[in-house]
Amino acid sequence: MKLPKTRPGWQDVHGELLVGILLGPSAHGPGHADRAFPVAFEPFRKEQASQATRSTMGHGSSRSASSANILSTEELTLVENLFKSMSRSSGSIKREDIFKHWSIHLDDALLQFVVRFLCHDPGKKVSAVNGENFGRLYVFAVRGNPEERTNLIFDGFSEEEQKYEIPTVSFLQYIQATINSYLRLQKNSGNTHYLTWSSIGCTVNTRRIGMRSRTLCEDLIKYGDVLTVDQVESWFVTAATFKNIQSHVFQYLYLVSQKKGSDKNTGARINDLNLLPLCKGLENIPHFPSILGLGDVLFLNLSLPHELRDEWRFLFSSQVHGESFSTMLGRIVMQGATIIILQDMDDHVFGGFASDSWKLGPNFIGNQTSFLFKLEPEILTFSSTNYNNHYQYLNLHQQMMPNGLLMGGQLNYPGLWLDCEYGTGKSSLSCTTFQSYVQLSGKEDFKIKHCEVWGVGPVPDAEEDVREMKSVLDQDPTSKVMLELSGRKLHSEGLREEQE
Repeated sequence: MKLPKTRPGWQDVHGELLVGILLGPSAHGPGHADRAFPVAFEPFRKEQASQATRSTMGHGSSRSASSANILSTEELTLVENLFKSMSRSSGSIKREDIFKHWSIHLDDALLQFVVRFLCHDPGKKVSAVNGENFGRLYVFAVRGNPEERTNLIFDGFSEEEQKYEIPTVSFLQYIQATINSYLRLQKNSGNTHYLTWSSIGCTVNTRRIGMRSRTLCEDLIKYGDVLTVDQVESWFVTAATFKNIQSHVFQYLYLVSQKKGSDKNTGARINDLNLLPLCKGLENIPHFPSILGLGDVLFLNLSLPHELRDEWRFLFSSQVHGESFSTMLGRIVMQGATIIILQDMDDHVFGGFASDSWKLGPNFIGNQTSFLFKLEPEILTFSSTNYNNHYQYLNLHQQMMPNGLLMGGQLNYPGLWLDCEYGTGKSSLSCTTFQSYVQLSGKEDFKIKHCEVWGVGPVPDAEEDVREMKSVLDQDPTSKVMLELSGRKLHSEGLREEQE
């Protein structure tokens, strides 16, 4: 069994890398506390850290040094100034002051882990936090490799003795508390993206976040009631989504804890750290009846291609625009990538991400970034198998082809099908287009209780869309009607020649 490195071991491996980090009065005497701060975090700066890494080659692993290598000068200044403020330049922060400063920002379960990590010293009762541990918390949580992130959890599970196993339920609590803390920090910081969602009544669904936590850890839960260091570290190797959220939590925490006015760029830096998209198009609907919670928006957004994560544009809701297939099509065609969310009469909540603009035609479109998902009664995501390209299909008023909207599968065996006669749909028992697929709806043939559609990413260029529709317009007059329904003018109408 691999044992987590104890703090002394970490120091031994890196030699001078951590020597002198925020040395307080105990090392230099009361009069030297302030003088220590200008050089306190120098060992974490890029050049010095790189030199330290090179100098320790042959003296054990340098994996932890790699985290220090990528801390920017701005980050080092941030951590240094916050420690100085919270310690009142005394060289250490009282344990109770950590609770005082951070209880408003962190979920209680995560706060307990953090305090135990900061005070971790097996065999001793620690009542104050030194600068070394305060700096390491930021390094491990924001820039940590899998070993360091694992240490953060195991040292935070027990401060007075070294633990090499953790109950699975405690690990799940840590995951859920981190997600809850991210959303709480968004609120406390007044982040612009967060406010665009909270202002329309979108709230945190705690139960669904608990479900999401279990989904994130499904590869660990199979090990049973207790998890080892090796198992958790292996999980972190592939847990990209959680690591992203964890990193943002502690970046936000150190930013929002700054004294007001201490850094004029703090507000801008907070608003630059966005995992939630900007919500657009609902400015005049203050109480939008969405079936999505803030946690759902967060995780769906993190599943999208990076270039589409900055904004969501409200396109359609059956409760706002009425239960009409043609109305829905008129609002979603040629709007770029979209997310469709449905609730059936059995209260199953599910949907899909469509990578391409919806267009009428007999052919399948879309690409392998498309996926289907379930949000109730369980949370599952189904990514592409690359077995076929049946990602999107849309047709209307055709005698020889099915009329409706499809995502995945075959025309008679769809992953998700919405019939052109609004109100009915189908989700087959199997679908070869998406991995590990299971039926989305409560019944294979379902009735729609609620439907909403969001455009994700920037609005596509209108003229480019019109050019792409040119051949379709020539073949199918219905497409011309749908183009007009979408609000796009036919600038070329009457100018271009008919195709022979």
